[in-house]
This record gives sequence, C-alpha cells and structure tokens, in this order.
Amino acid sequence: MRPAQAYPRFLDLLGTRPNASLLDVSCGAGSLLAAAGERHLDAVGIDLSHEAVRLARSVAPDALIAVASGESLPFHSSTFDYVTCLGSLEHFLDMKRGLREMIRVAKPTATLCVMVPNDTFIGWTLRGRKGTAQQDVNEHLLDLSTWRQLFEESGLEILRVTPDRWPAIKWRAMPGRRAWLTGPLLEAAWRLVPLRWQYQFVFLLAPRNTDAE
Repeated sequence: MRPAQAYPRFLDLLGTRPNASLLDVSCGAGSLLAAAGERHLDAVGIDLSHEAVRLARSVAPDALIAVASGESLPFHSSTFDYVTCLGSLEHFLDMKRGLREMIRVAKPTATLCVMVPNDTFIGWTLRGRKGTAQQDVNEHLLDLSTWRQLFEESGLEILRVTPDRWPAIKWRAMPGRRAWLTGPLLEAAWRLVPLRWQYQFVFLLAPRNTDAE
C-alpha cells in the first residue's frame, strides 16, 4: 500500500477546487478520500471489499463510503465533479461497463483520473514476468495504445497521460545513509524511461460531448 503522501498528486493533476464532489471508485483503504477531505472536497468512495470500506471509514471519517461494485454504481447520473479509479480498473470483470458507469455518474463537465498498469513495463520485461502485486485478481494488462483505445471507445476524451511517478519519488523515503545517494540516482533514472515503458499510466479524461459529434 502507498503511504498517504502519495495521493495528493492525483488531486493536483485533477486541479480540484474546494466544495466540489469527488467519487473514488474502488477506494481501498481511503487514503485518496482523506486527502480530498483535507482539500474540502465532498468525498465519496465505494469498494467491493467490506474490510476495505471498514478501514476507509476510519482513515477518512468525513467521507461517505459504501460497499458497491464499480460496474453498478449506486448514484444518480451527473452527480460528481471528479471521478477517480486508481489501480483497480484492470481488475474489473467488464472494464467497459465500469467506465460507462463512471461516465454516467460524472457531470458533463467532470474530469476523471484513472491509473492503470502497462503491459510493456520495462521492469517486467527485464525480469521476464508480468503483473502487479494483485495479478491473481482477474488482472487485465494493456499497453499504452490499447488503453487509449479502450477509453476512447467507452466515450471518453483523453486530456493528458502521465506516468505514475510514485515508483521514482518513493526512493526519497528510503531509510539509511545510502538513500542520500541511491534515492536521487534511482529517481533520475526512472524519469528517463519513456512513457510507453513506464510502470503505470495516469489518464486524465473527460466525458466526450456526443452532441457535437
């Protein structure tokens, strides 16, 4: 699990504003919801796991959190200003249905932030194996162009794609005196990796205006 300090960056990417509404799909332990609350967002989270929801309620006590499926969201249409789904879409049984549900509950002017793993991550290629720490849970691994295609076919406009920077930044927190040397070197090396070979992609998306088509 990532520490709490890894999550504000996603809110920075979204450019969140106070008093707006945010839904975190598959919220896990609630760290993003807690960060959203600190920025005075009306934060809502859902997760399939009862244990995750129990933990998230203790981490983000001001958020509304419930057990629900990302492929059948229990909210009215056009409800949220921001929708996030970080490191979970790849585990959905029906990813297109999950994306359509996120679009449905998002306002027409909403921004979505979805983080997904890269099938062609250079680290997996070098190690001769693929998959995240949750690869045993119905994991779909796609490359950059295929993720783009999935989002566009689901009715989303791609605003921006950035690499998941946490694998580089986390080296700053390495314990011991060696971290002063190895941390910056590893971070610099990671930043030189082209986007198509990065570990995960962070997509900023918007519901496509079908009226203009």
